[in-house]
Amino acid sequence: MDKRKEPDPEEQDLVEIMPLGAGQEVGRSCVIIKYMGKTIMMDCGIHPGFSGEASLPFLDTIDLDTVDVMLVTHFHLDHCAAVPYVVGRTNFKGRVFMTHPTKAIVGTLLKDFVKVSGGRTDGALYSEKDLEKTLDLTEVIDFHQTIEVDGIQVTAYRAGHVLGACMFEIEIAGMRLLYTGDYSRVPDRHLSAADTPDNPPHIVIVESTYGVSKHLPRDQREQRFVEKVRGILTRGGRVLLPVVALGRAQEVLLILEECWNNSPELQNVPIYQASGLARRAISVYQTYIEMMNDDIKAAFQASNPFMFKHVTHLKSSQHLDDIGPCVVMATPSMLQSGLSRELFEAWCEDPRNGIIIADFAVAGTLAREVLDEPKEIMSHSGHKLALRCSVDAISFSAHADFPQTSDFLDEVNPPHVVLVHGEAGEMMRLKRALEQRAKATDRIRNLYTPKVTQPVHIRHQPRHVAKVVGRLAEKRAATEEALQGLLVRHGAQDSLMHPSDLPFFTKLHPGRVLQRQLLALHKPFSEVRLALEVMFEGTKGDTDLGQVTPGAMQEPGASQSLRVGDAVSVSYKAEEGGEPAHVVLEWEGGSTSDMVADAVIAIILQSAGEPMGLQQLEAQRQAVLDKGDVDSAMKHEMQILATLLNSQFGQAHVDHQQDLVMLQVDQQHVIIDYKASKVSCSDDALRSRVERAMQRLVEAMNPVQIEGH
Repeated sequence: MDKRKEPDPEEQDLVEIMPLGAGQEVGRSCVIIKYMGKTIMMDCGIHPGFSGEASLPFLDTIDLDTVDVMLVTHFHLDHCAAVPYVVGRTNFKGRVFMTHPTKAIVGTLLKDFVKVSGGRTDGALYSEKDLEKTLDLTEVIDFHQTIEVDGIQVTAYRAGHVLGACMFEIEIAGMRLLYTGDYSRVPDRHLSAADTPDNPPHIVIVESTYGVSKHLPRDQREQRFVEKVRGILTRGGRVLLPVVALGRAQEVLLILEECWNNSPELQNVPIYQASGLARRAISVYQTYIEMMNDDIKAAFQASNPFMFKHVTHLKSSQHLDDIGPCVVMATPSMLQSGLSRELFEAWCEDPRNGIIIADFAVAGTLAREVLDEPKEIMSHSGHKLALRCSVDAISFSAHADFPQTSDFLDEVNPPHVVLVHGEAGEMMRLKRALEQRAKATDRIRNLYTPKVTQPVHIRHQPRHVAKVVGRLAEKRAATEEALQGLLVRHGAQDSLMHPSDLPFFTKLHPGRVLQRQLLALHKPFSEVRLALEVMFEGTKGDTDLGQVTPGAMQEPGASQSLRVGDAVSVSYKAEEGGEPAHVVLEWEGGSTSDMVADAVIAIILQSAGEPMGLQQLEAQRQAVLDKGDVDSAMKHEMQILATLLNSQFGQAHVDHQQDLVMLQVDQQHVIIDYKASKVSCSDDALRSRVERAMQRLVEAMNPVQIEGH
């Protein structure tokens, strides 16, 4: 069952933002946005500090089959690794979008993730089949491209974090929201800085990874990094660089390659990249050179900058010539398992060696633990190891620092900012700093720091705009000129069109509803026609009024037709074979023709005269009521009802044994249980008409008594 529904009118101006992950934490990024009956999922990753289902976002908080679209910002595991779980193992039915490079790398990255996690005791979260299904379902979007998904406009902008990383702007009914994901406003060796969106957003959901910290300038950071590497190698040690296989690893390799090219004394020291995944994904970097910065594009004209002369790829630790100084880049970056953990445990007790944490260290991981420089660490096997090697943190993680975030928010100037992807302490410090900045610069800025599964509600009045299309758009309308057409809503998009354009712009086709009403007539039709011609100019018949004599029109079976304007046709048939004289009105349903038809019916009823025998029935009813005979009075009331219904609908009679009034209209049977005041009919519209008519007739027979004072 599709649980998507129209928004509650009382809630349609509320934007709901709820992190299912990355709320006052770093990891398992997943944010749900709801507005105007639409649901969007931004990212869906895992937490590096947990494993198995414990690493997933809190997906059971929402009905996943209500999610219209999932937008994935980049290929890091904490933003994308849970996507195949949602697609393959839940009732998610929405669409999935990411950029071309992100999709290409996600396929390679998550195949490796499935193989590695399949050997764990807590089992794999999903299979390669689930991953294949996800990749088949995933659609791609380019930077600065805008797509529409069922009334949701989605635009991708460069995020500058890793190759293919993007910020997503969504627009629904005029409400613009920007989700930055992981972003950087400073260009590096191979990527451009994050874009500024074309239009100012009303809401920005922004990362707070580094809180109020300030990064060193790029050249100083690179110089410090190279000096640390040189220092460790000079003392005869080994350098361990735990990194994510893709993204920052390529940036660090570019720095090391340049350093080795310019340092002959280092060229006999091997640099190892211990990641088969990184080796396989290099082809993706070579393919998407055009999505990198101008420096890389220029370098590519001479040679491929990602073909590293001084870097050797390691298949495993057994292939490592561990007999002297070297530099090893190994995964994962948080040291929780794999080759980076294995080498760290092997090298950490030697003071000549050193480890440089080049990425953000997530709380709860060994990488974060060693930054506090404890005297001992616990090995994977449960043994204590002395920590004697040097430990340094030089971030190349390409997350925005405080100056970048503050300047960016000042530039786009949103009234509402939601902080995610940051530890609670850093997030709160950033919140206070941004509030102080807004106050100092006289800006209106509301900041929110939701925890996981804690919703934020922001009121935003939707903008109702209709796009004029088709025939109505052929001529430019004057200012304040009224336009008449069909208003069609598709998702959150309204369109105004001529009825004939309906099949061209929608899957709908216009239909015609032919209305018919039969009325008994107890006076000559010439009187009715005269009344109509007096009231309606342009009433035309098949004969002139002066040529029709009342006597001729009373002959059995005589008939005549007229047309009232262009809306209603009136057909008369004289009494014949026991069937009373009557008129039949026919018109095509519509606001104008319905109004004309109502007026015609009122004139006919006024001039048609009272049904025969009605006065006698009313007198008989009153007589038995005066005697207190309620049962007999009810039988007369049923007869009166049948007589009046017969004049309005035709062919009504009374079954006194069952206390029922029977009626037939256009082959539809109507049964009225007068005592229970119940009308039964298979045609709902006809039943409703008879119910209204019966209610008016009963009220007329039982007027409210008003006592005088």
